[in-house]
Amino acid sequence: MKLSITDNVHLVEPGDFEPSEHWYPRVLNSNIHPLVSHFLYLSNEQYIERYCRLNPEANPEAIAKILNYKPKYFKWSGTDMMHITNQLGNKKLTVIETNSCPSGQKSMPLLNLNVEKGGYKRLIEETFLPAVNAHKETGKLAVIYDKNPMENVGYASTLADAFNEDVLLAKFEKDDPNPPAKFIDNKLHIRNEEEEWEPIRAAFRYVTQIPWSRIPVGSKTLLLNPIEACLAGGRNKSEAYGAYQAFNEEFKEDGISINTPKTFLDVRLGELPTYFEKMGKSMVIKVPDSNAGQGVYTITSETELNKAMTELQQNPPEDTYLIQQLIYSNYIKGASKKDSWYHVGTIPDKKNRSYAFDLRLMMSSTNEGIRPLAIYSRRARLPLNQPLPEGADSWELYGTNLSVKQMEGWSYDDERLMLYDIRNFANMGLGIDELISGFIQSAMATYAIDQNAIKKFEK
Repeated sequence: MKLSITDNVHLVEPGDFEPSEHWYPRVLNSNIHPLVSHFLYLSNEQYIERYCRLNPEANPEAIAKILNYKPKYFKWSGTDMMHITNQLGNKKLTVIETNSCPSGQKSMPLLNLNVEKGGYKRLIEETFLPAVNAHKETGKLAVIYDKNPMENVGYASTLADAFNEDVLLAKFEKDDPNPPAKFIDNKLHIRNEEEEWEPIRAAFRYVTQIPWSRIPVGSKTLLLNPIEACLAGGRNKSEAYGAYQAFNEEFKEDGISINTPKTFLDVRLGELPTYFEKMGKSMVIKVPDSNAGQGVYTITSETELNKAMTELQQNPPEDTYLIQQLIYSNYIKGASKKDSWYHVGTIPDKKNRSYAFDLRLMMSSTNEGIRPLAIYSRRARLPLNQPLPEGADSWELYGTNLSVKQMEGWSYDDERLMLYDIRNFANMGLGIDELISGFIQSAMATYAIDQNAIKKFEK
């Protein structure tokens, strides 16, 4: 951490960037897989041509509209997807959620070994810097965050270099009784070394835990991303699903759609047993505004259902939940061959174990349109193709998130991180066509949520 000037505020100066502080050690010593590098260097026109070659019903003009779109609120996003198949062998990537403060830089091997700041530099210089230069507010630059210091110090250091000025780095937690940051007349201020409130003209934001509790709509300080992106689906899963459905309706004549599991919104606690039966005695329960793997329950038995309902009883009684189809470990005999989806899983290892995994694709808005920025995967703890050990629950089989919430803060189970490097990428069984398809799905989800934000906040 850099020079401390007050409680939870640090001063980051030009020249402070240290690569060893902003990547996991094994990422620093890895080399990106050539296929992944090739994917990231393709132009948007090449993505469109290839996607439409594989999906002849897709209208290339509609895809171009998505990739050339300039988001107003949602300029930086990360989409989590899963690689699934059905009994007919129809493989696809399905969108699980889209994040408005996505992690991923610390897990991404360098695309160019001569650019030591990697994706930090591309995001700050290609997305944030042009927006800041066009913004008319005065004040200092800042990074505000509530977790993931490895990446946020990296962003602050990159920001300091890009503008050649000092940057204030403030830890802005939801339960802090004396927070180092606050909004005065909708403009962000951060406490400086003289215990004065310093106005901020622009801030990179990685505030993920109920961010609307301390960040207002209509911020005068330029934020990447503003809170509108969270409220429109970047942090609220129900809003996101509504945005996806609106997108699918808008583009249904163009042969494109956002793939999602079967989903039900606004389900009350007492209705969960009914949905458990309706969904074939398996489902996923999600608290709509949760994140980092919190508030998500995979349910495959009445025992797991009762345990989840006991925990959810602590929430306000008026709360509702999002219910989704569970993507299975294997096809279940007798189920619909077309509608029953299950994990493709990793390539079996030397012990013949195959694991469920997700794919996180981070992208940003640039002068070239929406562009992929970073990519990595996470696998579940237990293999799909072996019996679940006695006493284990289904989350061990299906849950892929690495964030672990502890009393003293957050930690990360990075042993399950799967890098897109020469050593690991082949273990996922993905090809360049899957990466292109995933990028198109992610761009569509980003477009949908940004359009939802415009509808919600510009009435």
